[in-house]
Amino acid sequence: MRLRTMPGYTLVELLVGMTLGLVIAAAAVSTFLAAQAAYLVIADRILLEERGQRALAVITLLLRQAGWRMAPAGAATAAVTAFPAVSGADNCGQPAIGPLPSCARAGVGRSDALLVRFDGSGLPGALAQPDQTMTDCSGYGVAAQQAGPYGTPDYVAANLIYVAAGSDGVPQLLCRYPTRRQGTIDGTGWTSGALVRGVESLQFRYGLDTDGDGVADRYEPAATIQAQGAAAWERVLAVQVALAVRGDRPGSAAGQENAEPPPPAGSAAADLDAAGPGVPGTARRVFATTVRLRNLPRCQDTLC
Repeated sequence: MRLRTMPGYTLVELLVGMTLGLVIAAAAVSTFLAAQAAYLVIADRILLEERGQRALAVITLLLRQAGWRMAPAGAATAAVTAFPAVSGADNCGQPAIGPLPSCARAGVGRSDALLVRFDGSGLPGALAQPDQTMTDCSGYGVAAQQAGPYGTPDYVAANLIYVAAGSDGVPQLLCRYPTRRQGTIDGTGWTSGALVRGVESLQFRYGLDTDGDGVADRYEPAATIQAQGAAAWERVLAVQVALAVRGDRPGSAAGQENAEPPPPAGSAAADLDAAGPGVPGTARRVFATTVRLRNLPRCQDTLC
């Protein structure tokens, strides 16, 4: 009886096949890890863009509302305010709201503080109830009056923008705004809320008209404006805003070398602090804009 030969693999063929399988598996894993890393970098870059654009949007909205006054019913014009609509402080940490921002210490990343005042818009016959056409940095509606009697020499709302470290040590953009009771500003105090995470440095410069053509042609830091006296804030026509935002993921900075040209000297972007002690290799981007004040200060019509 003859034994039939069964087809099979030799040991060498088996080893070669296993080796090829391991190579293919390693290549697949490597490709997957590379794709995942690229995805995380892209996601961090998108997050960075969202953070920067949101921070600019909040600050721009406040500056465009700065100085808005709504006269009470029966009044020809709104009352003259005691405090400027826009004011600021350089390198300001733990700021407080007053006639001008006051600073308890140096700011995170030498960040500046910005104080913006404005009135809101109320319902017909109930000016202490906001109609939601004017909002503060927290997204709450601002009414044309406080809940108490009208007649204060100040604006209804004051919003203070600044940078502070969160509980995890990551710097973030914050805003201090008036507290509310039953949806209306009651004038009892202030509430601070975090707006945007990862803002390392925040700088402002204030535009002055030096040749009388009604256009800001020189931008100065807050200290220079303040040195001219408190009334100099009423001559500010525009505000330069610059902020540096960082991402969360290591490695997301790859390819960012020389991605942005250096900012012009004497601008708010040039005042930004160097990269802070964030996670090494995380992406960092500068966002900047200039906002012209819509509601021109009273000093455009009278001498201050």
